[in-house]
Amino acid sequence: MTKSEKVSPAEGQPTPEGKDPFDLTNISVAGVTSEDLGVEKPILVVPVDKPSKQDFFRTHPDPAYRVEVRVLKLEAERETYLVAKDVWLASPGETKLVRLVPYLTRTGGLGLWPVSLPDDLLGKRDTNWGITARGAAEIAETKWVRMQSNMARGCYDIVTSDKIPDPVWPNTTLQDILKIAFGGGRLIDSLDHPVIRQLQGL
Repeated sequence: MTKSEKVSPAEGQPTPEGKDPFDLTNISVAGVTSEDLGVEKPILVVPVDKPSKQDFFRTHPDPAYRVEVRVLKLEAERETYLVAKDVWLASPGETKLVRLVPYLTRTGGLGLWPVSLPDDLLGKRDTNWGITARGAAEIAETKWVRMQSNMARGCYDIVTSDKIPDPVWPNTTLQDILKIAFGGGRLIDSLDHPVIRQLQGL
């Protein structure tokens, strides 16, 4: 055995001088992603709602991941439905104009946020809730944001953090996100849809 080698107590094999077998960079799991393991995690559920008041979140920075649509929310069921153009033109008063914005929570949960927009077509004015929500969504493109309701002022308060690492967005398109979020009958593309018939008392 040369002087430049030493014996590893665990293996009894020579180890280059100065190389510590317990170097944390060789054994720590920090920074290892599912891609490093060749693992792909399919997205099975995408909730349609604003981010939780307890979650820091980021919104997708690509303008292509935005779409303005009309949705219909059944308050009792807390379910949001995407409404096709032909349907909302026939019953505009039942729908709400929103911008759908994908977001990621700090723990990696993907959601779709229906951000309220002023609705000139139906004469619905802008509100402080909508203004501050859109502001939060814009800031969250580059910073981690947490958003809470301020009932006294009728708006959202936000705090930001630059201490959290940047998010890793899933390799998926906006259309794929919409299919998951509004699959299972949550796309209203016909006046015969059960939700429309329910609202008509049929």
